[in-house]
Amino acid sequence: MRIDKIILIFILTFCISSQSQTNKKLSKPEKDFEKFWMTFKDNYAFFQLKQVDWDKTYAKYKPLINSKTKESELVKIFSEMVEPLKDGHITISKGEEILYKVKKPSLFKQEFKGLEKELWKTSFETLQRNGFSEIKGIGPTVKEENLYYVSQNSEIGFIRISRCFGNLESIFDDKKEIEDTKLMLTLFDSIINSFSKTKGIIIDIRANGGGHGGEDLASRFAVEKIITHYKATRLKGGYENTTELEPIYITPNNGVKYSNPIVILTNDKTASSAEDFTISLYKQKNVTTIGTNTSGMLSDMFGTDLSNKISFTLSNQRYYSIEKIQLEDIGVPVKFEIINTKKDIENKTDPVILKAIEVLK
Repeated sequence: MRIDKIILIFILTFCISSQSQTNKKLSKPEKDFEKFWMTFKDNYAFFQLKQVDWDKTYAKYKPLINSKTKESELVKIFSEMVEPLKDGHITISKGEEILYKVKKPSLFKQEFKGLEKELWKTSFETLQRNGFSEIKGIGPTVKEENLYYVSQNSEIGFIRISRCFGNLESIFDDKKEIEDTKLMLTLFDSIINSFSKTKGIIIDIRANGGGHGGEDLASRFAVEKIITHYKATRLKGGYENTTELEPIYITPNNGVKYSNPIVILTNDKTASSAEDFTISLYKQKNVTTIGTNTSGMLSDMFGTDLSNKISFTLSNQRYYSIEKIQLEDIGVPVKFEIINTKKDIENKTDPVILKAIEVLK
């Protein structure tokens, strides 16, 4: 063996041994801090977009961590580190309890804080004044809200999808997610079948914060297989290092289908899986989007665990339109922009619903 190889092996062995000893000296809070920061460093997709220097974040908060740092203090520090990212897919949890969730700005939420139920009441009343039947809630209830709300008149069907999950526990369990998606689709297919004689459907996903199954729900309305968007995944080795753009397609469902015109209603609280639903369909020839752009919170949630059953999630994917425009914080665009305001409640009329009826007529 050549002498330079022997020296190299010695150096590597010494470095690995030293690193191992250093890691052993780290306390549990320090190890958790290092893992939290490094997981973001290697996987988070939007540091440049959000104008956050993650290395400076390390330098600022690392000195605050020591062996005596309590769990509550550590979570507070993590929260302060990620708050500037304003990314609603960043969460910190313990078991099924969400300890912290980054707040993504929303003009709709700001306008209708505490008044969302009044807006939906206004929407339903607007439908009924235009010949629609009384609204019927269908599916599991979470926070006193059904999964679906359904109505129709002689020509048009209406479905409000309040969220993209049936039961809350499915958000924290992959097996339950599969069962929950099946439940969602079974109920959804039954609704679509009941609208088989209509000339069009309004699908209201305003303020739908997501969940799962968005693409599966969308496949019921696809009339042709087309590219819907592109996706890239963040890789280690540099904050701007990602995979090549991958084209994503939608394929019409093999079972229940609806090929007549549909209108999708969105706003800046339409997020995550609800955005998957929208982006899967907005280029279909039978689809019109009305309202305001979706949230621009499209990535899947990449997650990992720390000690004491603490876990966290982040965005590790970039979505692009078919024109190769990155959609994070921009959202899926609408064809007709109409902004809901508090005056809609005062006027007892939802202009977004009226525009949808006009388009389908």
